[in-house]
Amino acid sequence: MRSVPFRVALAVLGGPVLLSGAALALRNAWSDRLPAEVATHWGPSGAPDRATDLDVLTTWTLLAALVLAVAFTIAALVLLRRGRGVHRPLLGLASGLAALPVAALATSMLATLDAASWREASGAALAIPVILATAGAAGAVAWFIAPDVPPEQRPVDATAVAGAQSVGLSEHERATWVGGSTNAGLAVLCVVALPVVVAVVGALSGSPAPWSSLLVPLGIGLLAALGVGSVRVTIDADAVSIRMGVLGYPRRTVPLDDITSAGTTTLGVLGNGGLGVRTNASGDVAFKCRGGDALVLTLRSNRRVLATVDRPDQAAGLVNDLVRQARNRAG
Repeated sequence: MRSVPFRVALAVLGGPVLLSGAALALRNAWSDRLPAEVATHWGPSGAPDRATDLDVLTTWTLLAALVLAVAFTIAALVLLRRGRGVHRPLLGLASGLAALPVAALATSMLATLDAASWREASGAALAIPVILATAGAAGAVAWFIAPDVPPEQRPVDATAVAGAQSVGLSEHERATWVGGSTNAGLAVLCVVALPVVVAVVGALSGSPAPWSSLLVPLGIGLLAALGVGSVRVTIDADAVSIRMGVLGYPRRTVPLDDITSAGTTTLGVLGNGGLGVRTNASGDVAFKCRGGDALVLTLRSNRRVLATVDRPDQAAGLVNDLVRQARNRAG
C-alpha cells in the first residue's frame, strides 16, 4: 500500500513533466529556427493575429503545467488519504489537463517553425491535432501507471441491513421493474439555448445571423436534448440496466452479482458534476437528468452507481430482494 501514493503522484506528474522536458528540449534545439515572437492566436480566417515572446511563453506555459500537475496530485493524494480512493480514468484526465499548457507551447513553436515572422505562421488547423496528441499522451501515461483504489469499506450496520428497503418479494417470486425520469424543461432548454445565443450575439453585433446559420446550433441542441433529457432503468432477475436519453446511450448494465445493496438518496442539480453522465473522484457514476430522488446501487468495489428515477424506493426494494434471492440460491 505504501507504493500507492507514489504511483498516484507519478501518474499525474509523469506525463506533464516528461512533455515539459521534451518541449523545453525542442525549444533549445529550434532556437535558430524560431523568431523571437511566435503565433499564439488565430483569427476566424485561420491566419495568426496575435503573438507572444517565445521566452515569456515558454516560462509561463511550463510553469502553468507544473502548477496544475502539482495541484491535481495534491488533490488526488488528499482524497486517497481520506479513504475516497482514486479512479484511473480521472487521474488520466487530470494529467491530460495539466499538459494543455505544454500543448499550447508546442502548437505555437510548430506553427512558427522556420517562419521569418509570426505573421507567416501555419494555420490554426495544426492546433487541434497537437493538443489532442499532447493531452492524450499525458493521459495514457497516467492511465498506465495509476492504481485503481476503491473507496474504503465502511463498517456495516447490521440493523440497517436487516431493515433495508424491500418490496416483500418472496423466495420463489419473480418481478421486473421499469421506470425512470424525464426533464422536459431541460430538453427544451437544450434545443433553444444555442440558437437564441447565436441570434442575440448577431443582433448585438449589428450583423444579424441568417436563419440558415441557426441550423447547426439547433441540431447540436437537439442532440443534447435527446442525450440528457431522460433516464430509464430496467431491473430484472439478472441485472440493473440504466440508459441515458431517448436513444439509450450512454448505458450501463450492472449484474446483480456485482451489487451488495440498493438505497435511495437526493441529488442536487449541480451535485456529482451536474446533469448527464458524471463520474466523481471516488469513481461513483451518476446518470442524471434532474435533481431530486435517485436510486443508489452500492457495488462490491464499494463504488456506487446512481440514477435519477421516480419512486426510487420501489426500485431499491426490488433490487435488494433480488440480491437476497441470488445469494440464497448461491449459498
